[in-house]
Amino acid sequence: MSIEMFMSEIIYCEKNTFGFRTLPHLKPLVMKKFVLSLLAVATATFSFAQDASQPQGSWYLGTGDATTLLNVFSSGVAIAPTVGYAVADNIVVTADAGFGGSFDALNLSLGGQYFMGDYYVGLDLVDPINNLDLGLNAGRYIDFKDVLYVAPQFNVDMLLNDPNLSFSIGFGARF
Repeated sequence: MSIEMFMSEIIYCEKNTFGFRTLPHLKPLVMKKFVLSLLAVATATFSFAQDASQPQGSWYLGTGDATTLLNVFSSGVAIAPTVGYAVADNIVVTADAGFGGSFDALNLSLGGQYFMGDYYVGLDLVDPINNLDLGLNAGRYIDFKDVLYVAPQFNVDMLLNDPNLSFSIGFGARF
């Protein structure tokens, strides 16, 4: 670009509403950037202003696995009480217990889930007393009837031993 062309561009500048001189052919580009910047700020603001799907201070009480309900008349249903607490928005700490009759059959699990909307991923510390192991789970939290919920999930247990893939459906209440 020669100096004559540059000077001719400056001569044909216009003042905008803020008192700055701009080139007329750059107005649409500047306006486009300004509108897109406002849109980006509005999107970021509204996306972080959403309510947490699992608010801090919520308690969860659950029992059993709905996939074992088919055995209710043949071999019985195993009851596995679950207690959970949301320590922060969308972060829930859980404790599970299962009892098979003797102390060696007591199965305790501690874990945590991170919620992304209605979906979650979790890590469990399975049976730290008798046979320490790790488990992963991923599932969906489904509300119904005010405080009741159903949570179908895929589990990968026994990460430290032979991995075991399973599917379960938890149910319970949130307070």
